[in-house]
Amino acid sequence: MDLRHFQTELTRLLEGIEHPRALAALALTEEAGEVARCVLDAEGYGKDVREAIAGEVGDTLVALAEVATRYGVSLDDVAARALEKIGRKAPAWRAELGGRLVELRRRMDGGAPIADR
Repeated sequence: MDLRHFQTELTRLLEGIEHPRALAALALTEEAGEVARCVLDAEGYGKDVREAIAGEVGDTLVALAEVATRYGVSLDDVAARALEKIGRKAPAWRAELGGRLVELRRRMDGGAPIADR
């Protein structure tokens, strides 16, 4: 699914029940906290959170899309700009942080994504 379609369809589904802008932003923060809780459960307590984190990431995406919509921002446009920005910055980050992050992933993640454990 592309972001433009997602944002348009979500706007249609939420018509008449949109949050005010400030509450949309607070809902985004709450949903991001739920993702963080899944990470805590996985990394701190060894729980299997694959299903839960997928749901929370989806809820966070919905909340982010609502914030963007309430402020007249196209997710499709900002995603393209974000990729361009990261494309410019990634080589310097790779040179500066690459080795350190490889070591941290090995030490903290066991070298594999949670889905592969």
